[in-house]
Amino acid sequence: MARLIAIECDSNEVRIAVGSSGLTGVSLEHVASSPIALDSNEEILNSAKTFEAIQSLLKQLAVRSGNVIFCIGRSSIELRSLTLPTVDKNELPDMVRFAAQRQFANAGDSWPIDYVVMPSSQEGMTDCLAATINPATVDRINKIVLSLGLTLTQIVLRPMASATMAIIKQPQLANSAVLLMELYGDEADMAVMDQGNVVFMRNVRFSSPAEAESNSFALLGEIRRTLIAAASQRSNLNIQQVRIWGSGPQHADLCETLSLALETNVESLDPLDLFEASKTVRLVAGDNTGKFASAIGALLAPQVSDRLIDFSNPRKREEKKKPVVKYALAGAAAVLVLGGAYAWNWMSHSALNSEIAGLEEAIAKNAKSIELSTKKLADWNKVENFLQGDHNWLDELEYMSTHAAPADKTIFSVTTFMTDAKTNSASVSTKFVAKKQEDIPEYQESFRDPQHSVLSTSVIKSQDKTGDFPWIADLNMQLAPVKVSDPRTQKKPKMASNPANATPSANKPAVEVQGTPVDPKTAPPVPSETESPPKTPPASKDQETAFPPTPADTPADTPAVTPSSTTTPEPQTTGAGA
Repeated sequence: MARLIAIECDSNEVRIAVGSSGLTGVSLEHVASSPIALDSNEEILNSAKTFEAIQSLLKQLAVRSGNVIFCIGRSSIELRSLTLPTVDKNELPDMVRFAAQRQFANAGDSWPIDYVVMPSSQEGMTDCLAATINPATVDRINKIVLSLGLTLTQIVLRPMASATMAIIKQPQLANSAVLLMELYGDEADMAVMDQGNVVFMRNVRFSSPAEAESNSFALLGEIRRTLIAAASQRSNLNIQQVRIWGSGPQHADLCETLSLALETNVESLDPLDLFEASKTVRLVAGDNTGKFASAIGALLAPQVSDRLIDFSNPRKREEKKKPVVKYALAGAAAVLVLGGAYAWNWMSHSALNSEIAGLEEAIAKNAKSIELSTKKLADWNKVENFLQGDHNWLDELEYMSTHAAPADKTIFSVTTFMTDAKTNSASVSTKFVAKKQEDIPEYQESFRDPQHSVLSTSVIKSQDKTGDFPWIADLNMQLAPVKVSDPRTQKKPKMASNPANATPSANKPAVEVQGTPVDPKTAPPVPSETESPPKTPPASKDQETAFPPTPADTPADTPAVTPSSTTTPEPQTTGAGA
């Protein structure tokens, strides 16, 4: 449990409230007060009497450590109400500081400026209650707390601390505008709340402590001034309730008197009832419990810091924390992606490098072949260029003869067949004479085809007016290159195979004997060049006898030849094997 120590003081007294913060909330343990007698020229925080009184109370309560919440009065600060355009929550602290430094009478660059947001009275605008304090006052409070061996956590406004406690403990007060009033001897703090937020604060001083408690007329006048001042800043403000911190007979009488005068509900509010204080705490607080309202309410400050002005921790622009873990995870993911990409790239490039190395090796092996092929291609290009210009001039002369007009219409003179050595282009140039000028274009057009292009020619009239052909014209023809087929695209003819021991095929012509076709398979054998022909007996002069072949030499399907009584001419054989 955290020990909380709330300290607040005025020119007459020092008050302390001690509590503890736990899971169930804040509990009140002790309250104590000690009077101080300051000289007229002494300041509360700079006086040694104030420090000694605080030290004595802490020793009396046996408080040696804890977090201190220091309360200061309205008279120690400068307070202004600001209306600013609605902006982002994180940009509002800079805007408030910028506006406050121009509206506050004393607000330097080093002065702490804090604010709370109030209910807005204009659409699109933000109303703020801003306050600033002298840095020397903050330093003095820090030195006091450090000298006591404690830790300063917050410096809050006294009226705001008590008003926040009232809203937290009695939420129904947020339904209407309420004036809260604390009486401290010869002074009083007045705070106006609207919709649960403090919108106006004012500190009132009296000539004596007795005047504040007994003279209700003086207090009534200050209440009315407070209502008028609050209404001037917020036109729609309608205060319906007044609460006076404290209890006892004197507060009851004061509430009744003010209620009749203001025609408003005026009631007392005991801070010890809000915290359910023990009997010991009530005994120490005495009849005037209202003076401890700010100190007791300050114990709730750590839980409701958004409702309080805190000069120890003024609101500032929140620097966005860099998401280190997010960046680390993103970096790790990026490394994995890059690593995977690098591995894939290396693997793919490794395969490509291997392929490139194989291709380079193949190129190196084929370097001589490539060199020879390049030389042969260059030689072929020369041959191709030559062949494209190798025109048959006799064919061209024949072409001109067949396409020319009859001799009674045109007569040609010297004709030049020429091939340009540089461009290898062929052309034919000639002159011809004609009887009529209008026939010349027709004669020229007769020579034009896809392989011959006729160029523009000049036509002149001969000086010899007695001739039958008075018109002379030029004829220039450009010949298309000769189409040369690429030998690489030509298919080589297949060589016919004819083995020496091949047998005659079935489609070869049969052997003819006496004009009758005979199958080579059934034909008699033909003696070779080394064998001598069979000897036959000489024939008589009167007749010639043909000896038939022996049965062994005659196939079964061939009929035998029988001798005839008549003379049979010798068979003549033609065809293969004859």
